[in-house]
Amino acid sequence: MAEDDTTASETYELYGPTNYSMAEIAQLVDREIIKHRRHINIPRRILKPAAEIYNKTIWWSQTSADSIDREFIDQVIDPKAKTFKDLGIEPGELANFTFQYLQGYRSSSFYDLPPATEREKREEKKYLHVIDDQ
Repeated sequence: MAEDDTTASETYELYGPTNYSMAEIAQLVDREIIKHRRHINIPRRILKPAAEIYNKTIWWSQTSADSIDREFIDQVIDPKAKTFKDLGIEPGELANFTFQYLQGYRSSSFYDLPPATEREKREEKKYLHVIDDQ
């Protein structure tokens, strides 16, 4: 695509076969790094001013009003845009690539564990885990 001049001035929508929400991606990441992180949904009207104050109190940028706005945008696929198929590429499923990208974010206790098998994923869905000490 970078070296092919026929792709110049064309719009491409590069997406995979499955549509994910932010919550589904967060759950996928948590399962892969074997760590449960708390996810709190904060309304945009509260999050934007809080992020502005937060960025003024620390010297490195953590988030911005623009990035918060972008989290609330649902992408609409342009039917006229070209896709992976036009480039001769078959897109892969996101869940098949998460292990190799997220292994570095695992705790050292779990770093060497292989990715969960399909059977283990099915077994995990059968049970509800209740934590009593919270």
